[in-house]
Order: sequence, then C-alpha cells, then structure tokens
Amino acid sequence: MKNILIITTADMSLQSGNVVLINRRAEEMFKQFQIKTTCLILENEGINVKHNAEGIEYIKLTSKHEIKNYILTHNPQGVIFYGFRSYSYISYVKKVINKAECNTKILLDIQGALEEGVEYSKGFNWFANFVKFSIKKILLFKYLNLVDGAFVVSDELMEYCYSYLKKSKKSNFKIFKIRCGINKVINSQQKKEWRKEIRNQWNINDDTVVLVFSGYRMPWQNIDKIIDLFKRYDKIMDNVYFAFFCNLDKEFEDQIKTNFKKDNYKTKFLSFDEYFKYLCACDVGFLIRDNNITNKVAFPNKFSDYLNAGLTVAINNTLPEPYRILEQGNVKYINIEQDLNNHIEIMKERQANINQTYKKTEQLCKEELLYSSQIAKIEFEAFFK
Repeated sequence: MKNILIITTADMSLQSGNVVLINRRAEEMFKQFQIKTTCLILENEGINVKHNAEGIEYIKLTSKHEIKNYILTHNPQGVIFYGFRSYSYISYVKKVINKAECNTKILLDIQGALEEGVEYSKGFNWFANFVKFSIKKILLFKYLNLVDGAFVVSDELMEYCYSYLKKSKKSNFKIFKIRCGINKVINSQQKKEWRKEIRNQWNINDDTVVLVFSGYRMPWQNIDKIIDLFKRYDKIMDNVYFAFFCNLDKEFEDQIKTNFKKDNYKTKFLSFDEYFKYLCACDVGFLIRDNNITNKVAFPNKFSDYLNAGLTVAINNTLPEPYRILEQGNVKYINIEQDLNNHIEIMKERQANINQTYKKTEQLCKEELLYSSQIAKIEFEAFFK
C-alpha cells in the first residue's frame, strides 16, 4: 500500500476548515487509490486528536531523528508539509530522502496566502506582521523552489504559487487543485428528515426562514457584518430565525442576546456528528468576505458544507472560485451587494421550491465539490510512483 506523510506543527485537533480539508482529502485518496496518509505532528505534544477519518492516522513526534527513522522505515511515496513553521524541516527531510535514494516526492499543502497576517492586523501588530510577511515571502520562494509540487484549493492560489517559482522550475512543478469539498452528498430525503427534527427542537415551523452563520469567528469571516445584516432582516421579515454555529463565549452570547430581543435565534458550537443535521435545518448560509488577497485565493470549507446541506448561499464576489461555481452551475444565490428586497425575494422563492433547490445543489456538489469527483481527475498514481 502506498503511503504519504504529512509533516505539520499545526493543532490538528481543531474542527477548522483547514483540518477538515486534510481529513476529507486523505479519506478519498485512500478509497480511490489505496494511498494511506500518516500525519506526523511536531512541536505540539499536548494536543489530543480525535478525528476518525478512514485512511489517515496521527502520530506525535518530538525530534528530527524520529522523522528520519519514520521515513527510512516506511519509505513513503510523498511527504507533504502543512503550515509555515513545518517548512523549516524541508531541507532536512530532503537530505534524508536523497541520502537514502528514495523516490519520494515533496510537496507543500498551501491553503491560503501569506498576506493574511498583514491584511487582518492593525497598529503595532500590523508592523510586526509586515516584517514577518516580508521574511515569509523570501522563505516561500526558497521552499517552493526546493520541492516537487503543491496542493492548492483554487485557480487563484495556483497562480499565486506560480508567481513564486523560478522560470526553470515551472515546467516540472506539479500543482494539484483540490477544493475544500465533501466526501458524500446528502440526499434530499435525509435533508428533509433532519430539517424537520431540528426545527421541531427549536419549535419553529417549515415556513420559517432560517439564516445561518457557521464558522470560527475569525477576522476574515466578518461576523459583525453578518450580525448587522441579520438585524436588518429582523426588522423587515416576520417569520425569520437566526442560527450561529460557532465558537462561543459569554461576550458573544451577550452580544447576540442584546441584538435579537425577539429570542428568535440559536447559538451552538457543533460537534462533527451533529454538524450537517443542524445545517440542514437552515435555509441560507452566509459568507461575507473582504476584497483582498486572503479571500481572492481562498475556497472556504463552509461554502461546500452549505451547498451539501441544500442551503442557498449568501455571498459576495470577493471569493472568485466559489462565485464562479455558482454562476457556471446556474445555482441561485444571494448577492450580498444587492438590495435587501432582492434577498428576501430569493428566500421566498427557495421556500416555495425547496425540492428544486435540493436537486440543483446536489448536482453541483456531485460535479464540483465531491472529493471522489475531484480526485478522479488527478493523476496521483503517475506522480506518486
């Protein structure tokens, strides 16, 4: 059986989109190509990984020597480095592989742009992050030109990587684009059952329009802008309910309670097991992003999850690849930049034709977001010989 290593210093116990992508992608590579993924976690002994995805295991290591022993013992076909801090191990691993004369490919797993630290900081932090960004640019150029390829999530991120490559390197550098997708398409019947079950728990009827934000409340997710937009809906819509599926604290809970005095909301941090069940109870999933490089190259995991739950997506065109998918797939969405009356019209249309919405989103998921469909198009076996 072929074996790929992921070397990382990141906290892989999280339920964030980047960790979900790694797990879902590994699971499908195992199913289709019998390629097993082993994630070696460094500098993070205290974390407790509980993810249970087929085809991937997690091992904690504490030294370069342990990395060397693992590589020499298992002779992996590929080594993928995830997270910028892990890049400091690339030169060492490359020496180990070359000395052992292994035919092992080395790749970077790049899920975003370096500019994120600068674009989402202020004051002294901005200056400190700008210095880090300047150093990271030099290092990314170095490391991209040391390795054999990269995983990316969008066409824009692919071009971003190419901009760091030497001309002589571009012709034999392999980039795999795998969007943050899904392993299984939820069928309409299951969506309806979960929708009914959770709405009964919330004591709301099927005609209630449920608007949802799901995420980690990171700066780029613009939770405050979404709350402001939800408040505007609350003023002009009679039968509306708001769901916030995110990390919670007292300050945030108080903020929601203060802004939604009708008590027409639900806050909950969802586990993996209940995640889609609760999403399927909703109608519109919100993704509001800023116009910057961070979002230009991004492909949020949440976009795929919203569509898999059969939701109408409320989005702006600062996320080019998700925006293109909706346009090309002819799937109705809410353009955040348009008038609120237009938003409400689309919500009403959805409620009246929910079966048609499910049908169209399921088709889009199968064609563009399902990992089996994405990975089937990629020549993994030829690359990982």
